[in-house]
Amino acid sequence: MKNFLILLISAAFSMGALTSVADDHGQASPPVGVVYSLDVSDPAAFVASMSKYWDSETGKNNPGYAILRQVVAGGENPATHTVALVFGSYADMDKATALNATSADAAAFAAEVSTSASIVSSTMFEATGIVIGDAEPAQGPGTVTMYYQMAVSDPAAYVAALQKMGASVDTNGAVSALFAIPADGDSGITHVSAISGSSMNEMMTGLKGIQATDEFASFVSEVADAREIIGTIVTTDLATFGM
Repeated sequence: MKNFLILLISAAFSMGALTSVADDHGQASPPVGVVYSLDVSDPAAFVASMSKYWDSETGKNNPGYAILRQVVAGGENPATHTVALVFGSYADMDKATALNATSADAAAFAAEVSTSASIVSSTMFEATGIVIGDAEPAQGPGTVTMYYQMAVSDPAAYVAALQKMGASVDTNGAVSALFAIPADGDSGITHVSAISGSSMNEMMTGLKGIQATDEFASFVSEVADAREIIGTIVTTDLATFGM
């Protein structure tokens, strides 16, 4: 099953914070990137390889950054972890690709992680800038995110209904962000809605609070013909590299 995304970023899976994160790097926002879902057999070795690469000269010159997450609930997906590579623009993504192509540091990283992890799937994402909740979402280790993977047939109608709902509901500290998915294999996923909190309790309290409102019931009715939920995944942030 290839139905996998992660924001970033609470990250950048939230868009207000996505903007601030990108600004810290001198990059445009909202960000773009690729998420790799991984079956990690040796987490300690994998983290050591990640740290080694991002502390290297290549890593220090990489215009992006990486977020490592553990999969808490992923259904039939065999992934145990995800890594989101986040960039301020596609131009920065190109720069990182060119940098890694001739880098001994990148070659060493690829060789090392091949013994501790295997790629289950990869997904390209674009942050849309559409967010519901506080402008400063939780970030860093312990952040919990629920991802709703969707096939949206009418993005304009979906976004209009989402923004109308978002203007009225209280998220109780959680933040929900919308991501577009330009490429995700044959899964059919076009968008991901990610709701994040500083803990499982905060995330679920915010989610259940939204779902209990009349505004949410109206939203579900309005988008019934505009989107299909394909799957859900929950992750928790473990570490960030390159920031």
